[in-house]
Amino acid sequence: MPVKNAKTILTQSLQRLGYALLLPVSILPLAALLYRLGQPEVLDLAVLSLAGQALFGQMPLIYAVAIAFGLSRQGQGAQALAGAVNFLLLSSALTTLAPGLHADMICGLLAGLTTALVCSWARGLRLLAWLRPLQEDLPGMLLSTLVCLLLVIPLALLWPLLEEGISLLASHLLTTPFGAFCYGVLNRLLVPLGLHQVLGSLVGLGESNLQALASAQPLHEGYVAGLYPVIMFGLPGACFAIWLHRKRMQRLPQGGLLLTLALTSALVGITEPIEFLFAFTAPWLFLAHALLTGLSLAICSGLGIKLGSYFSAGLLDLVLSYSTGEHSFWLIPLGILFFVAYALLFSQLLEHAPLSLPSKPLAEELPRLATVAPTDPQMLAIQYLKVLGGMDNLQAMSVCLTRLSLRVRNMGLVDQGRLTALGSLSWIVLNDHQLVLVLGPNAGLVEGQIRMLAERQSVPLGIEPSKAPLSQSR
Repeated sequence: MPVKNAKTILTQSLQRLGYALLLPVSILPLAALLYRLGQPEVLDLAVLSLAGQALFGQMPLIYAVAIAFGLSRQGQGAQALAGAVNFLLLSSALTTLAPGLHADMICGLLAGLTTALVCSWARGLRLLAWLRPLQEDLPGMLLSTLVCLLLVIPLALLWPLLEEGISLLASHLLTTPFGAFCYGVLNRLLVPLGLHQVLGSLVGLGESNLQALASAQPLHEGYVAGLYPVIMFGLPGACFAIWLHRKRMQRLPQGGLLLTLALTSALVGITEPIEFLFAFTAPWLFLAHALLTGLSLAICSGLGIKLGSYFSAGLLDLVLSYSTGEHSFWLIPLGILFFVAYALLFSQLLEHAPLSLPSKPLAEELPRLATVAPTDPQMLAIQYLKVLGGMDNLQAMSVCLTRLSLRVRNMGLVDQGRLTALGSLSWIVLNDHQLVLVLGPNAGLVEGQIRMLAERQSVPLGIEPSKAPLSQSR
């Protein structure tokens, strides 16, 4: 039992870290766009290039702030400030003690993690009577600073060896077809757990990636080119296969929805709405997707196709990164082949084991088409609250791009049959109190509106669905 609890706590902690890493990762396309638009062959505006380079240069600081803030229990600004201060302290001390190390990024990650962990632990301390008038967050901030100072010496001794190992992994193993295949499969298999960002950030600590970041160049150049055929072509092919399958099964095809998901993946590189359609309800499809991703990375590695990525290997990334790659043109014909491969393979798999999307036959669904989801975000949030059993049934909530993770008092009060009518792409019930809704682009809007309604009604909502707020768990 203790081992199982430890594994659960570790998984949940890594998931929260993955969510916290989304903020700095999502800033990279903006930095790349500014840098690219300012180049002489585009708009020739030096101010834009300098702004983009400034963002790239401060990414370690942004990581420290984002992790400290993202792992805080209620999103405390003081904890984010402590993360920034601790990064500056740790980085400066390490540079003084061991100059020449490429350690800014690991300093950012460690400063953010240390601040979040120490501040969380310090809130449970019982202070002496003469210390109680101090601000609640001050003891945690001071203790986290002390811990960061203590980390300087072991980091100066161990980081050169760790950096060499990570650089060797990124420059030698992952650039081989077998290494690229393994990375591609693992990268996709970690998506349902929200841990793929953690994997990318760890591999990104190698010297080549740090140098690319400092010079505003695409990251992971030697081994992620194979993601472009999958994200820009393969997953849209999967959407096409699902659409054809639903038509053959005489169910509502949802062509507009699937087209939106395909374009989101192809243009921007956000794949979660598609992947969560079948990650839990049809794991064999997700396993095929992971293997095809590994195959694409292996083929690109074998053919010598090299192209990095700023964000998520969509068309925007391809346009921004194209000039820095090698043999980048071949990604287009390879992508067309993967579109066909995904469409054919998914069609065959769906014939033998249909995708269990929550939907009734077409004849039964047509009378319900008049009941469309409200376009007003506040009305949509109110409808979701009704479906979830009301505000009193909701205990905690967090959002991650396209997913809304929820904790409810009573799962029996959740009307799962009405989720599809409100625009939910799919949902997963994790246990008696937790469920995850895949809402697509509306996830952030719905979460914000529900929190606003909760504040108006003075209902405390936690941000950790894996744990109910103390005020509601009694």
